[in-house]
Amino acid sequence: MRLMSGATVENILKSSRSLIIDLLKGNGSMSVEQLAESMGVSKVCVRRHLSLLEQDGLIGYEKQRHERGRPRYIYRLTTKARCLFPQNYDVLAREILVEVERQYGSDGLERVLAGRANELIAQMRDELVGLGFDDRVKALARVLTSRGYVADSRRQRDGSYRLRHRHCPTESLAIAYPGICDEEVRIYREALGGEVMRECRIVDGHRDCEFRILGPALTQIVRR
Repeated sequence: MRLMSGATVENILKSSRSLIIDLLKGNGSMSVEQLAESMGVSKVCVRRHLSLLEQDGLIGYEKQRHERGRPRYIYRLTTKARCLFPQNYDVLAREILVEVERQYGSDGLERVLAGRANELIAQMRDELVGLGFDDRVKALARVLTSRGYVADSRRQRDGSYRLRHRHCPTESLAIAYPGICDEEVRIYREALGGEVMRECRIVDGHRDCEFRILGPALTQIVRR
């Protein structure tokens, strides 16, 4: 009898978990019994895969209690699992911006981008209220990371700060509409209450987006 390699076994296991995800996506929710029947495997096998998917935060479950017998567990995908399926949000956003510019011209497009930036400024100010400048910069990096930018900040020897994005969720839009990046600088400047200068961008071929941030005190010294 020919033995399967470790890589082959691993691929089979991954394929089974992918099938579970596809089945839950298509059906909304399913029980262990329903999954086992659809996959043609044992309920024990399904439970093992479900356990791993649950550990990864990709599925959740709820109990269905009956008058008799043990409760039934119904499984469904979590919000986190959405990232496993193609998303066309950037395509939709680009099409909307194209239509805005067609209908209202470049001035109208700028007003739309500025209006959205003003909303983000208000949201970020609420999240940073009551913090000193050092803590505001750190909190801003955390907020940006939660929005998909994979951001970090570091204080420099001269008292300024470096803010870095290692990912740009709006990269494809920013290539077509540079005003998005300009508004981004304004958002950080007004949310923090300091001077913010962009030093490089991912859309220009750099590995990161980087910004130099000056607090109020350092800004006054520089402007003298």
